Formats: sequence, structure tokens, C-alpha cells
Amino acid sequence: MEDAPTPTTPPLPGVEEVRVRTVRRLLRSFLRHTPLFLATLVATALYSGMMTARVALIYPVVRIFVEEENAQTGEVVKEGERGTVETRLVRSLVKGDSEFSGPLARLNASLDLIERQVVDRLAWAIPDSVLSSPKRRAQVGTLATVTILFILITVLSALSNFGKLVFRAILVTRILTGLRVKLLRNLLNQPLAFYDDQKRGELISRMNSDVQASTHSLNLLTGELVEQPFLIVLPVMGLVAAKWWLGLIVAVFLASITLSLKKQTRKVHRRAKVRQRTTARVTEAMVQMFSGIRVVKAFGLEAQKVSHYRARNEDFARDAIATEVAKARTRTSMELLTNLAIVTALLVGGLVLGGGGSLPAGAMLLFLALMAQIYRPTKVLTNAYTDLLDNLAGADRTFEFMDRKPELVDKPGAIPLRDAVGTVRFEDVCFAYNGHGLVLDHINLEVPAGQVVALVGHSGAGKSTLVNLVPRFYDPQTGRITVDGTDIREFTRESLLRNIAVVTQEPFLFNASIRENIAYGRPHATNEEIEAAARAANIHEFIVGLPRGYDEPVGERGGKLSGGQLQRLTIARALLRDAKILILDEATSSLDTESERAVQLALQNLMRGRTTLVIAHRLSTVQHADKICVLQEGSIVEMGTHTQLMAMDSLYRRLYQLQFAPH
Repeated sequence: MEDAPTPTTPPLPGVEEVRVRTVRRLLRSFLRHTPLFLATLVATALYSGMMTARVALIYPVVRIFVEEENAQTGEVVKEGERGTVETRLVRSLVKGDSEFSGPLARLNASLDLIERQVVDRLAWAIPDSVLSSPKRRAQVGTLATVTILFILITVLSALSNFGKLVFRAILVTRILTGLRVKLLRNLLNQPLAFYDDQKRGELISRMNSDVQASTHSLNLLTGELVEQPFLIVLPVMGLVAAKWWLGLIVAVFLASITLSLKKQTRKVHRRAKVRQRTTARVTEAMVQMFSGIRVVKAFGLEAQKVSHYRARNEDFARDAIATEVAKARTRTSMELLTNLAIVTALLVGGLVLGGGGSLPAGAMLLFLALMAQIYRPTKVLTNAYTDLLDNLAGADRTFEFMDRKPELVDKPGAIPLRDAVGTVRFEDVCFAYNGHGLVLDHINLEVPAGQVVALVGHSGAGKSTLVNLVPRFYDPQTGRITVDGTDIREFTRESLLRNIAVVTQEPFLFNASIRENIAYGRPHATNEEIEAAARAANIHEFIVGLPRGYDEPVGERGGKLSGGQLQRLTIARALLRDAKILILDEATSSLDTESERAVQLALQNLMRGRTTLVIAHRLSTVQHADKICVLQEGSIVEMGTHTQLMAMDSLYRRLYQLQFAPH
């Protein structure tokens, strides 16, 4: 019997495949702004054309002085010869002789006509002695025409450069804004399990440095990587127009650079991805340090944290230097290859053109100038390509998170939860984090509408996990949770959350005004409704006593307020939401006795008429619950009222006696 084939894991995409895919995605983003993208391309092409034309205009002038020198050494230009220096140069470059017809004849005639008109218009300002000779007249016409064209080209190049920069800035900014919003939306749509596995520094790095790298990639794709090819192609077209084999020389030269560049830049991309990961670790070190600044100060950990941060920065420096070395190696080898190719092309072209005498000196100078014109854009293009590969590493990481599919999504045909009564039922619910051991083991529990059910037990018993399933922060592996008899997975998440309010042990306020923080419970609430919620939470009198009242900023994470004040503001936020289902996760466990009393009064107002799940370590706060459930190792081991459980030899009774035993 033959052995069954061993299943193999499909190989991960290679560097080349990843970067090609990333570039395609970035290019597709341009198509969402087609008018702007086309405007950028047109402005770039026009600017590149003007830059090349400006260089080409020098050579008719050079030809004038070359022919003057030739005339003095015996090569006299026939006075009756038709055409100016510029048109004869065009004729020589294109045809290689004086015979040409068709469009070029019309071009020659047009140039002659323009030059004659220019001379006629400027005749009043030119001495007669200059215009007496047809040769001098032709030279004056060429100089005047070139001057006028140079001015026009300069103006057009300035305008096209301005348009190119403005259009590109608008295009990249709009794409970047959309990219950030899309990334943030996708991150916020991820379940809590995603954030359990992610470090905050990593997320911040993705939103900042990686998105910034995407911005640099977009700038390169609309800047140098578009502009420089134009500046290469246009001179090449001029060389091809002169002699077809000149184009062959340049094609070989460009192909050799392209093949070598493709081979050498793979390491740049790999190094850059490693550097982006170490950048995220540096950010994470800062986030951890500043988030726990009170602990750092309390335990004198400044030196330890500086040492840790220095180590992370040294890792970053090592990877950043390795990336730059890879880029420098690529650029240096490309520059050597480019110079070698340029010298070879100049040598071959110069020997053939100059040695055979097939072209005049002006044409030879134009050939040399066009080859020189190709050199700089090729060098800039090489550098831009290595920079692109560097920044594509950040773009790759951006798309990794952008492509991550949310695990908890509305099922097709999900319905809104309207007019909820508030009955919650857990039916044979089992749950485990990331496939590990069961945290909840076959939970069956009903919370009737309007009743208060308390969950008690040792730390790690599964209390918080159980209540986190109600708003679908997580979904159970087996079993189901219903609201008013319907599986909560049948509802849209937005409508389900609208019917649930949560007050946690660690109240969180955003760095905004008190009014704004309360209004997060219902963003379109009126000022009267906000104040009514604050009164019910027993915090209104404190608020109006502040210098700016409800417009007083609360500081970072509510740092300007006490724990009790913070908690009452979160209760006001929950009251304003006016949800049918309420979750209180150890809402008073971190408060002193006086603050707890004020918060308890606020909670009584909040729980009135609502289905409430309460988690509490202080058992004195749950004595009046309609039902108390005792959890142990993920299972409900006891259930009843405070009186019923105290009458038995129960775990609840032992926990209660431990808390209230005299010390």
C-alpha cells in the first residue's frame, strides 16, 4: 500500500510577487481619481518635453558658430543656399542628406517662414550691415527664433512644473486620506480578540510610519518614476530619428541597467521590511513607557526604561543602516554601469558619426548632448526605484492590516433589533480564547427583562468573558445567546450595541469636554438630555461648579478628575444611551467608601427598569440582586438569591464570610 502524500503548505509569496502586487494596488488607487491622475501625467509629460526641448535649442546656436569657423577655414556656405542653419540641421539629422519631402518638407518650409518673419519684424532694430548677407540674415533669424522659443519654453515649463506639483500634491493627499480612513475603519471593525494579540505600538506604527511610507511610494509613482522616463524617452526618440542604430545602442544600454537593477534591489525590499518591524518595536516601547508613567515614577524605573528604549533603538539603527547600505550598494553599482554604458555609447556613436563624416559638427554635438541628457534621468530613476522598494515595505504592512477580514460581521440578511424587551438567555454556551482551554463550559442562564443578575466568583472564573459575549465582543464556539428569543447573531451588530450600555471597572474618557464625553452615549442628544443624564448620575452639581461647566476639558484619559467623578460620568454616558440591557463590570471595585456610595446611588438610577448583568467582587453590592450566579472554572456552580445562598453550605457563603469576617 502506497503512503499517502504528505500535505504541504503553499509557499508564501516571494519578495518580487509581493512588491508587484503592492505597486498594482497603489496604481489602482490612482484610477479612483482619474481626472487628477491624468492632469498630473499631462503636466509631467509637458514639463519633460519642455526640458528636453530647451536643451535641443542650444544646438542651432552652436551650429552657427561652427559654420562660421568652417567658413573661415574654407568651408564657405553658399549664399544662395535655401534654408537656415536650424532647418538644415533637422534635415541632416532626419535624412542624412539634403533631399527630403513630405511632412519634413513642410516643417522645413514652416521654420524658414517663421525665421524670415522674425527677421522682418526685427529689421528696424538690426543694422543693415548685418542683414546685407543672406548668411548673416539666416543666423540672425535663427538666434531670434531660438530666443523667442526659449522664452516660450521656459514659461511653459514653469507653468507645467507648477501644475505637476499641485496636481500631484492633491492626488497623493486625497489617496493618503482615503487610505488612512480605510485602514482605521478596518482596524475598528476587528473584534476584541484581534486587539488581545496586537501591541498598541505596532498599531500606531502601522497608522503612522507605514502609512507615511505609502505616501512616499505614491509620491515616487507620480513623480520621479513618471517624470524621468519621459526625460529618457524623448532624447532617445531624437537619437532614433537621427539614426536607427543609435536607438539600438541606447536600448542595449537601458536593458543592461534594468536587468542589473532588478537583480540587486531585492535585498533592499527585504531589509526595509525588517526595519519597519523594528520601527514598530521602538514605538511600542514608547507607548508602554508613557502609558505606565505612574508605575515608572513610583518604582523608579526610569533608568531601566531608558536602557530598554536604547536597546530597541540600537536594533532599529542596525536595521536602518543595513537598509541604507543595500540602497547605497545598488546605487553605486548602477552609477558605475550607467557611466560605462554612456561611455560605450558615446564611443561607438562618436566613432561612427564623427569618423565617417556623415553628419556635420552640429549634429555630432547634438548627439553628445542627447546622450548626456539621458545620463542624469537614468541616475535619478535608479535612485527613485531603490527608494520605492524601501517605502513599499511600509505599504506592504499597511495593506496587510487593510486586507484583514473582520471575524465578527453581520450575517447576510441580518435584521435590526428594534423595541427590545431585554430578556437575555445563554443556551449551552462554550467559549475558548484562540482555541485554548475552555473559559466557559456549557453555560445555561436566563436573565429576565428588567431583572438584575449578579455574577460572582474568584478571579479567572469567567465572569467578564461571559458578559463580553452579550455585545458580541467575541462569539462562542458552541451554543448561542439570545435576546428576546432571537440569536444575537441574527441582529445587525450596530442595532445590538445600540441596545446595550457598558460601565467598566476602569472608566475611560477621551481628551475632550465633559459634554462631549457624556454625548458619546448618544451623539445627537440635546444639552437638556445631557444635563438630565448628569443629574441622574449625581454629577451635575460638580460639573456646574467647574470654571467652564460642561465645556471643561477632562484631560488625557480623564486625568483631571477623581475615580468617583470619572465613574459617574461614564454612568451618565450609559444613562444617556438609554439601553434596555446594562452590563456593570466591577463598576465600584476601585473606589473608596465615600465615592462608592455616590456611585451606587447613580447606579440605582441607571439599573431601574433595565436588564442588568453585574460583576462585583464586593459582595455587599449584589445582595439585592434578583439572582446571584456563582462561577468556578468556567461553570455555574451555584445560583439563587443572597438569602438562599447564605442558607446553604455554598461557595458564595464562604466568599461572603471571607469578605466580612472580623480582622
